Amino acid sequence: MDLAAIPLLDHHCHALRRPLAALDETAFRRHFSESADPAMAAHIPFHLFYARGLADLAALLGCEPTEAGVLAARRSLPPEPYARQLIAAAHIAAMLVDTGLREAENYTLEEQRAFLPCALYEVLRLETLIEQLLVETNSFTELEEAYRARLADARARGIVAFKSIAAYRGGLPFLPRSRAEAADAYPALRARARQEGRVRLTDRTLLEYLGRIGLEVAAAQELPVQFHTGFGDDDLDLRLANPLHLRPLLQEEALRGASFVLLHTYPYCREAGYLASLYSNVFVDLSLTIPFTAHGGTPALRAALELAPTSKVMLATDAFSFPELFYLGSLYIRQSLESALRTLQADGWLEAKQAERAARQMLYENAASLYGVSIAGE
Repeated sequence: MDLAAIPLLDHHCHALRRPLAALDETAFRRHFSESADPAMAAHIPFHLFYARGLADLAALLGCEPTEAGVLAARRSLPPEPYARQLIAAAHIAAMLVDTGLREAENYTLEEQRAFLPCALYEVLRLETLIEQLLVETNSFTELEEAYRARLADARARGIVAFKSIAAYRGGLPFLPRSRAEAADAYPALRARARQEGRVRLTDRTLLEYLGRIGLEVAAAQELPVQFHTGFGDDDLDLRLANPLHLRPLLQEEALRGASFVLLHTYPYCREAGYLASLYSNVFVDLSLTIPFTAHGGTPALRAALELAPTSKVMLATDAFSFPELFYLGSLYIRQSLESALRTLQADGWLEAKQAERAARQMLYENAASLYGVSIAGE
């Protein structure tokens, strides 16, 4: 089974970073780890993903399979043509870009559209929007009105999904919060935003009240909502990132119009598959799990498919900043998927035609249908 010809709809990723000073080995390798500990840089060359990644990048770029070789090759081209080359080699037909990560450092969507060989669509990160409005507004009423207004015309502005990083801000359990509780929390956050020029939204009262509004708007507009679940940066409590914590929201009839996309999910791939098997509006994603777990991509796929239908599983890179992550993510997605499907065929769980259909579903069909986007040639 050759999946190289099937395009990837990269439904969860981030923007490329504008060119900075020339990268050294330490700065480059740290983008291949979720750790913020500077001392971890010495260990990253021994991570299987990184070691294999250098070899695969070298094969593409025609250079020595070393950090020095890859860095020299990337410097031999201007950043934009280099990015275009790697995205084209990744056979990514479209990207759904979460624009809320380090926005000031990155290319805008319009800038990327000028040099990338694929369609780009915007995903709106709810917490980033709230943080911006905390700086811009002077009362809770003003904040709430501005927030509702920005969400109300999301589709008209070309936004194809919302995203929540509540898992990073205290976990996935969502408590019901009153407007009065949220209003009480506003002054302290606004004072901090005024003093520092920015604020990191960690107050659960405000986050949960406004997050619930976001879900209601998504349900009314039938917009998907991406939720970070499972592993990620080291400021996350992995125990509270289990997608099972979202079950009370999934049970609410008022939110059935919103589709919940459980991003990443590792090590809770089975839990995510379980939820996707119960609720028609829940979908499993394995971005970041592939490629960061190296050889773990194949067992993660098989675990999710123990319960989740192939029509409920999607694949993406969760790549950010560097085009190398897009290329490697796409490469290992296809390799892990091919391995998983071959094993399922060999064990008698899929016939050849079913496996081919499942590959198309997980690489682009499911995402194209869910987000309402199209890709060239399909």
